[in-house]
Amino acid sequence: MASLPPPWISTNIWPGVHPSPFVAVLAGVDRSGIVDAALADPVVTENAMLRLEPACTPPCDAVLWRLETASGHSLNEPGLLGGHWHRAPYAMTVRLAQYQPGSMVPNILDEGTLGTRGSRAAFKASVDRLMMRFVRDAVLGRGRGPAGSAPAADPHGLYGWLDARRGRWRDRLMAEWWSVGTAAAPLHRVLSGGGLGDITWYRTKAGDRYLADPFPWPGTNRILCEEMPLSDGVGRIVSVAPIDRTLTPPTVLLDDGHHHSYPCTFLDGDIVYCVPEATRRGATHIHRLDDDGRLIPLCDVAPHSRLADPTLFRWNGRYWLACTDLDVGGHDNLCLLHASSPTGPWTPHARWPVKIDVRGARPAGMVFSDAGRLYRPGQDCAATYGAAVAIHEILTLTETDFSEALVTVLQPDRAGPFPNGLHTLVHDGERFWLDGKRFVLDLGLLRRKLLGRAHRAFSGTGVD
Repeated sequence: MASLPPPWISTNIWPGVHPSPFVAVLAGVDRSGIVDAALADPVVTENAMLRLEPACTPPCDAVLWRLETASGHSLNEPGLLGGHWHRAPYAMTVRLAQYQPGSMVPNILDEGTLGTRGSRAAFKASVDRLMMRFVRDAVLGRGRGPAGSAPAADPHGLYGWLDARRGRWRDRLMAEWWSVGTAAAPLHRVLSGGGLGDITWYRTKAGDRYLADPFPWPGTNRILCEEMPLSDGVGRIVSVAPIDRTLTPPTVLLDDGHHHSYPCTFLDGDIVYCVPEATRRGATHIHRLDDDGRLIPLCDVAPHSRLADPTLFRWNGRYWLACTDLDVGGHDNLCLLHASSPTGPWTPHARWPVKIDVRGARPAGMVFSDAGRLYRPGQDCAATYGAAVAIHEILTLTETDFSEALVTVLQPDRAGPFPNGLHTLVHDGERFWLDGKRFVLDLGLLRRKLLGRAHRAFSGTGVD
């Protein structure tokens, strides 16, 4: 993504510099509460005059901003969203395109790929929110431009209503069982697309608590993990050590009654930093991990944000934190913060988020450096949460710009004990650690959900 002025710089978009706001027709989206509120935002109205004409198509006699699919279909085309909802590949690539007056040639101001699962109403709302983010960021000159990755394939398979019903029954009957494993494949082979090879899995038999999100504890033979109850409860941070094909009993490092996961570690000199995920607002803290297992809080990262999977790394003399902003979306965005020291202060990247793609934006483990090149694992959450790990090479990383290219996708072994997901990828200097997922029958979960539905129906509070 080049650091260039936006293509409409000559059309008076910049407040205080040009005498009049940017003027354009906005099309491809129908009115809704989300759309109306976004277009009435003073940040937008003070910098642009956008005339909403939902059905306008190019060529237009004015500058046209049109919300489209990657193939150029208007997003409010009848039946289009319904045709994508809850259908494989469970991802839809969308864009904001600018057409000059009289032109049929689009200039892509922003582009991203969002997930299509969930309720139909939630999917429509997520499309509206993303489209209005594109518009707002474009008005402010912060658009991400073309995504630089292949668009999602056309929808296929079961009708959305049937697939959604099948998914609801799976959620009622099944629970996720995760465990950690190791692979001895060389780092360069995995990063170049050669795969992980044989995986040694631990704790394959389902029990009442599972392990996920493995990260090495530098200077020891232990790893940090999230330990999570199979049903109900919150996650806590524990450490375990491999012995032959088993793991030692967990030692608890962080258990304060709030959910914690993804205990990202980073060795800087002789200091081990740890940034556990805590998705409450403002709860992301960078800690020092002492030799005795104490986590000493050092600084708050983003006191007003809810961040998922915070991943600390260093590049070109600056510290970076990759994460997903849960206020933007659950699984589809990559955000960055940077600082001159791990203790902050931390500054958001000029573009927030830097990437929107449900197929690999959300972090999935430590950032690797190999032969002077930087690689970032990301979660593919299109078909299911943590379906696969997509590895990208970071091509541009500055305080104002970011770009990366997909290198390879690591899929779960469909014939192995964890065929339904691959979620985290780290390296301890000798081997890879990863986690895998499978669905297990949980009749107790179904019973609790049915009792909950009955209680809400009886009390008049509605049903899920």
